[in-house]
This record gives sequence, C-alpha cells and structure tokens, in this order.
Amino acid sequence: MPRLSEETINDIRRHADIVDVISHYIPIQRKGRAAKAVCPFHDDHDPSLSIAEDKQIYKCFVCGNGGNVFTFVQNYEKISFIESVYKVAELTNYPLELPKETFEVKVDSRKASLYKTMNDAIAFMKFQLQSVSAKTYHEYLIKRGITKEIMDQFDIGFNGPSDQLRTFLKAKGHEDSAMLASNLIQLTQNGLHDVFYNRITFPIHDSLGNPIGFTARSLDPNAPKYINTNETELYVKGHVVYNYHRAKMASRKAGKVYVTEGVMDVIAFAKAGIENVCATLGTACTKEQIRLLMQCSKTICFCYDGDKAGQSATAKAAKLASLMGAHVEIVQNTTGLDPDEIIEKYGKQALVDMVKKTMTMMEFMFQWLKGQYNLDNYSDKKQFALRMKEEIEACNDDFDRQNFAHQLSLLTGFSLQALNMNATHTEKPQPVVNQRRQKRLTTPLDGKTKAERQILAQMLTSKQATEIFKSQLGFLLNDVSQKCAMMIVDAYRKTSTCEVAQLLDAAKEDEVKQMLLDISSDATLINNFDEEVLTGSIRRLKRAMQEEKLQEINAKLREIRNPESIKALLDQRNELQKELRGYIDEEQ
Repeated sequence: MPRLSEETINDIRRHADIVDVISHYIPIQRKGRAAKAVCPFHDDHDPSLSIAEDKQIYKCFVCGNGGNVFTFVQNYEKISFIESVYKVAELTNYPLELPKETFEVKVDSRKASLYKTMNDAIAFMKFQLQSVSAKTYHEYLIKRGITKEIMDQFDIGFNGPSDQLRTFLKAKGHEDSAMLASNLIQLTQNGLHDVFYNRITFPIHDSLGNPIGFTARSLDPNAPKYINTNETELYVKGHVVYNYHRAKMASRKAGKVYVTEGVMDVIAFAKAGIENVCATLGTACTKEQIRLLMQCSKTICFCYDGDKAGQSATAKAAKLASLMGAHVEIVQNTTGLDPDEIIEKYGKQALVDMVKKTMTMMEFMFQWLKGQYNLDNYSDKKQFALRMKEEIEACNDDFDRQNFAHQLSLLTGFSLQALNMNATHTEKPQPVVNQRRQKRLTTPLDGKTKAERQILAQMLTSKQATEIFKSQLGFLLNDVSQKCAMMIVDAYRKTSTCEVAQLLDAAKEDEVKQMLLDISSDATLINNFDEEVLTGSIRRLKRAMQEEKLQEINAKLREIRNPESIKALLDQRNELQKELRGYIDEEQ
C-alpha cells in the first residue's frame, strides 16, 4: 500500500480549519477567534473543550483530551491515523492525488465476503431489470420518469420469481450462509427462498459506498408496497443515510444537504437535477443519522412529506438536528404531496422552485404548532402558548426570541408576564466540575517546572529563541520537557518554522503530546518571542539547578566525617553560592 508523504500530511493539515472540521461533529460556540464546545470525550455539560484557531489545536481542560485536527477525527470516529487524514481531506475538499483505497484499512474477510455477495446480487438484479421478464416493471419505472441513466445511477434492479437470485448466487459460488447473513434469502417452512422476489430493488450503501441492504417495491396491490432488509451485521437502519456516499460531495459544494424520507424522494430530486439529497429511510431520524448528515454539511434542510405525519416527523428531526448544532432549514411543502408526486402533477421545475423556499426552524415550529390547536378554544390556545413558550426560550438568538414572543402575544393575546416569558436569555446554572479532575488541573507548579515550560513556549514561538536555548542552556531537566525541546530543535533544523499541530503528529509518546498541548494552551505563558522572558527563564532554571546542588552538598556535610571530604564539599558550596549570588544580582 502506498504511503502518504510527511509533506502531503502536513499540507492536508494546513489546508484544514480545525474549527470548521470539528463543527461537522459537534456544536461550536465562537466569540471572535476564540472557539469552545462541550467536550464529546467525557460526560461534559459546560463548554470545557477549547479550540485555538491560530495554533490549529484543541484541548479539553477537564479530561485532558487534545491534539490537532487529525487527533480529533481519530478520537471521535475511533479510526486509524491514516483514515483520519483521509477523512479530513474529504471534509475539506483537499485534492488527493492517490485513490481513496490508498487510505482505507482493509475490511475484515467476513465483511468483505458479504460485500462481494451483495455486489453480485446488485449486478444480477440490474441485468434482470433489462430482461423481457421484467418488461412490466421496467415500463412502470419509465412511466414514473426514471430514465436509464437514473436506473444506472442508483443501481435500480429487479428480482423475479422462483428464487432466481439464490440460483444465480449459488452458481457464482456464494454460500447460503452469506445470503442469509445479508438477508437476501430467508428460511421459511418451505425451505430457503429469495426475500425480494417480484420486486424492483433499490440498493442501500453505507457511508463508504459498500452495499449493505435493499428497499424493494412491489407492483402487486395485494402485497406490501415496500419491504426493507432486516437488520444484519452490515445494515443497522438508524445508522444509515440513503445516498450519503453519492450526495456528500455535492452537499459540501452546495453548502447544504436536503433530507427526505425515502428512496423515491431522493430519485425525484435527481430527476429535477438536484444531487445533494439523502434519505433517512423512514421518519424516525436518529442522532447517528444527524452526525452523518452534518459531515455532509452543517446546514441540514428537511424536506419530508407535506402530510400530517411528514410534518410531525419534520418537527422531531429538526429539533434533534438543532440540539446537535446543525443549522436547520425546512422546505415549505404546503402541497400535501411527496416530491415525486409534485413532479408528476406539476413538473420538475415546481420541485426546484419549492426547495428554494425554506424557513427557519422557529418559523416552522410556530406554523406547525399553530395548526395542532384550535385557537378559538381558550384551553387549546393556552396549551399552544405554553408549547411555543418552550420553543422560544430554547432559542439561542436574542432577536428571534423577542420577535416570536411578540408574535405569540399578538396571536394569543397572552402577555409576556402571564406566560412568565423572559425577554433576555438567561445563562444555565454551571454544573460542579469533578473535583478530582479539577484538582489535577490546578495543581501548582514549582519554579523549575514553570521555567522549563516558559522556555519551551518561547522555543515554539521563535527559531531565535531555540538558538538562544542551545547556546545558553542546551538541555532541560525533565525527561518529557527535554524530548519536546529536541523535537522543536529538529523541526527548526528542517524548516524555518515550528507548528504545534505538526509536532503532535510527529510525537510518539502520549506524555510528549500532552506536554506540547499543555504549553500551547497555558494562558499564563508568554507565547510571543521575548528575549528578556526567555533569558530570565533560563537564568531561573540554572538557579534552581544550583540550589538543588547546594541542598545536596549541605545534606552530605551533615553526614560525612572525613576532613578532606568536608573541605572539598565546602569548596564546592562556596563556588555554588558565588554563582547563585550572580543569578540573584542579575535578576535584581
């Protein structure tokens, strides 16, 4: 497997904005160049994760987790370093010269075998759709406006009767056990039979494009309209977003991802030339699906069906996405039709025009909740006002809170005082931080450790500081500090700059990484080159070293009785005292 060069990895990291990448995973709070978030690596309730945009690193001041952009993605997704490099490149649209397969770890043989079974099944069913036996089904798709190009794009197929798929896969050498594990066949009272017989098939893929399941459409009015793959070791419904692997690049380019309910909705958008569309395969949107969608785009635009069930599902999904930090929009579908029905009745342009008309989540909630109650009835009106009050108070935008509070008052006649509505957003009470962790973070440092940390901070800032360190001191007492110093010296030897984010990739030991993070995140240190600060820290460190030697000599003098040894120690002590007085005089 080809290896990425250190230069390419560094270039990908420099190309990425750590704040933007992290915001694909968790909500970010920004004030100017400062950014913070609730830490996802421990049970956090307050924003204890700090992101330094200028240094391109992050650190949690409670649990200690920290690193650069690759570290975050690696820790959050629990993937290898090289996978995190590829993921960051993908999220930031970095043009990689090597194929995707270069950066992927090998799939275990068990899953690889199942993927092969699924791919062969897809190929067989695509071929069958073009056969004479599938004429009725093929004509149905054409009548629905699904062209040959769209059939190929979405790998649409057909599985006929008489266990044709099982027969084909057996001939290809696939075992029944693999077909059962993939839910392509099932065990009945009459033996093993195809699951998706006499149906149009729509393959479902995971985020990397591996085939994991099917949804299948019947034309028989007496049969269930759609059936789906049961949950298998490949397919877990709540963890899958249909069409994600095709839509992710288009969504990043467009700056938003449209979310629909089912496969035909996605295909309807494709017929209208809209590619940045996924489906949650039902209406119960999950946290795992929102996390995937946020990796497509931070703006999620819900376009569920316009009927009552679809709008109710929109409200639940939109609130979940908003709580997870997504920017939420909702398409104003007032037709009561699904996207495919809109095209069939009004044409493709009607769908294109409709998706341009979006509303904010607060606008949608106000409109949707208003339709759930009879506002001519006092009790209903009161319940509506109380529900809407909760939504307004949960809103983070001051202007929106005041605007919708005013609209609510005009609509219902209830005053803000009657609803106990606060005009300004109140801060949530601060939870008590774990005392053991807090103690670890606030343990005072001794003077020697402080001096070493300040020296390292200066070295990270300037090559000149590193040259002064080499000429005036050359080493640090703490083993981890010394390793950090040597890494910095080596970095400047190779180039004229030294980046903390790059050192974190090069560091092999966790203690060294933690030291670099601690120093880079320590607000008490001077992080711009100051020769006086540097030489002062070197002097304090030398003084601390001499004081330690003096204490050792004094301890020996109390123990030994040999006159010659005593005289030699006294001479050493006198020299040390002279040096110490020199350091003290310099400081004064």
